[in-house]
Amino acid sequence: MAYVILLVIGVALLIMPLSVPVFKSNAQYSVLNTGWNGTSSFGKLLYSKGGVTPILGPYDSVGLDGDRGTLVVIGPNLPFTKGEIEALRKFLQEGNTLLLADDFGTGNQLLEGLGLRERFSSRSPLTPIYLKNGNFPITADIKPPLSEDVNFLVMYKPSVILNPENPLVMTPNGTYLDGRYGSFAIVDVVPYGKGKIVLVSDPDIFTNSLFGENERFIENLLTYLPGPYLIDEAHHRDFNPYSSGTITIRRAVNRKLVFYYVLFIAILAFVIESGLWIKPFELAFSLLFRLFGERKEDVEEIVKSLEQEGLDGEVLRKMLSEIQTGSKLGGGNGR
Repeated sequence: MAYVILLVIGVALLIMPLSVPVFKSNAQYSVLNTGWNGTSSFGKLLYSKGGVTPILGPYDSVGLDGDRGTLVVIGPNLPFTKGEIEALRKFLQEGNTLLLADDFGTGNQLLEGLGLRERFSSRSPLTPIYLKNGNFPITADIKPPLSEDVNFLVMYKPSVILNPENPLVMTPNGTYLDGRYGSFAIVDVVPYGKGKIVLVSDPDIFTNSLFGENERFIENLLTYLPGPYLIDEAHHRDFNPYSSGTITIRRAVNRKLVFYYVLFIAILAFVIESGLWIKPFELAFSLLFRLFGERKEDVEEIVKSLEQEGLDGEVLRKMLSEIQTGSKLGGGNGR
């Protein structure tokens, strides 16, 4: 019965569902926000592309210099300290990447601190092409490698990038901004030390509400950016995980693992029930007896000396005899 219980418990542990804790937040652009203005869908895609680690504290306290990959900053609205900017500078100079997606947040402070001439505009442009209404402009002016299988990019009240260095996405020609008509940069790439900075002038591209329309574009962007990924949650003013729960993951049956476990239990039962586990002890006692058996006089002398110490010599001789014959271990005088 004991073997059946071991078998049932072991197989159950191999196939039972896993309960994984999950947290939520209502902060805009947070990967923990599953609402329309959160980026939880983007976070799942990040994870599938090479893992994602949330940054929940200042850059200079979490040790950015020990990390490799891409730091993702979406819609920051808290200021960056001098220590954070220096930590980020070192992170970039060592060959890593920054993805900064912002429109009217604190992204310009970061660009200024890093000594860049690029800036996010303080106003949204008016474009001649849009999806639902003027708040949702679209553009098809997308350069490789971001353009593969992408027909257009959908935005929501974007800004533009002023003084771009290497634009990869532009607004449609005829876009109006601050008294000027033309085409303005939406995505720009800026080399920095051994690394690079990718600027996106609309963080709403990554939100759950527009993720369906822009998923292919975002996949291309992540292919362009090296993993693993670090995502900044520390610069969202309203970031606060307000609830937690669990999700259940059902595991597929690993038939090979179950087979080996059943085989192990079967072998264990056979060894115990057949008495094979006793054989090593029999062999050990047999070797000991043979060592002493060749010099019976020495054994008798040891017994006599022990008798002088107050032990019962007859009992000792009986024990040695039983070891010799194996009568207590299933030997010739045993079962």
